[in-house]
This record gives sequence, C-alpha cells and structure tokens, in this order.
Amino acid sequence: MYMEGYFLISPAIEKIEGPYSKDMVDPETGEPLWVDEEMVVVAPPDYPQLAAGLEIGALYRAVRRPNGSSGFLHGLDSLQEYYDWCEKLVSLVTNGKKLKERPNNEVEWSNQLSGLVEDSEKYPETGGRGPFWELLRYGLRGMTFGPVVCQRLAADFRKWQSAAHALDDSNFSGWYSHIWSTFAMADEAGIVTYGWCWTEDMEPKLGIETLKLFED
Repeated sequence: MYMEGYFLISPAIEKIEGPYSKDMVDPETGEPLWVDEEMVVVAPPDYPQLAAGLEIGALYRAVRRPNGSSGFLHGLDSLQEYYDWCEKLVSLVTNGKKLKERPNNEVEWSNQLSGLVEDSEKYPETGGRGPFWELLRYGLRGMTFGPVVCQRLAADFRKWQSAAHALDDSNFSGWYSHIWSTFAMADEAGIVTYGWCWTEDMEPKLGIETLKLFED
C-alpha cells in the first residue's frame, strides 16, 4: 500500500548501553552494531519532555516477540487527509477554533495548530497544553514520543472518543481510531517515532549527536 508517511511503533524496547562509538559491537550478536535514526532518542530543544521515560541521545531497539515481530508501521496514506483530520480534531476539542489559513511550512503549521489548544487557565496542570498538544505540535517532526507522552495521548483519545464519534463522520472516526491505536500500543513501555524524510537541517534535535558517531 502506498504511504505518504508513517509512524513506527515499538511497544516494548530495550536500551543499548554506552559508551557509543563507530566501532561498537552489538552485545547480542557480537557483530558490528547497526544504527539508524529511529534507534536514537531525539527530542525538541523547546520541549524535551516529549521523550519522558527515556534517555535523550541513548540507543534503544524494539524487543522481539516469540513470533519474530518487534514493531509496527502505521501508515499515513495521505498527508493532506492527515492535515485535515488534525484540524478537525482541534475544532472538536476547542469548540470550533480554526486556522485562518494553512501555512505551507510544516513546522509553522504544527506550531500554529497546537497553539489553538493552549489555554493556561483551563489546563494549568500541563502548563496550558490542551488535549492532543504533543501530537499536533510534534507528530510529523521526526521526534521520539516516549511512553509517558504516549500514555497521555492515549488518555486524550479515550476522553474524546464519544465526542469524536458523535460527529457522525466515518472518515474522521477512521483516522481517530488509527492514530489512537498508534499511541495506545506504546503507552506502557514503548516509543513512537515519525521517521519519514526528516533531517537535522530542517530542525534541531536534542540527542542527534549520537547518530553522528556512527556515520561514515
């Protein structure tokens, strides 16, 4: 199936202990350690809490289950539909707030959209960050969602489930269930990443320096 993006879900993970170096050996296989960006915990400089429950800059890998599987891809077959869904989600939880226009820049779109759910008086316990804030702000920006935030997002989905289905919009409900399951699968001891064509030159990432240790 064609995908314009995907979330990678690792329901259970294990940390690869350092110190890290280019000639590091895999402690399990004895072979040279193969590392890709999705193994490195990275976080936004302005919100490192996104990776809460994990060590920023550390390497983690998915734990294999008895059937040999270790993770899941939840595809986004249309980024345009995903943008539309996110904007409808914001309208749902804010009683109708909308962007004046959709920015072409993905970071600006994320910042403006997540800003619509901010309310310091209504959500003082989270510093003003309202429902789904982390998803809206960082969902498509190549960061690591740690288990604490995955659990929080799964709780948001549970809380707003009835209101979402009351819209009687099958497409919206389908996306709602799909993205909910993405974070629910990792809300105990896992991680979620969005690793589709996102490089450091687009936006700084805390922890990315670990990956550079393994570059040729």
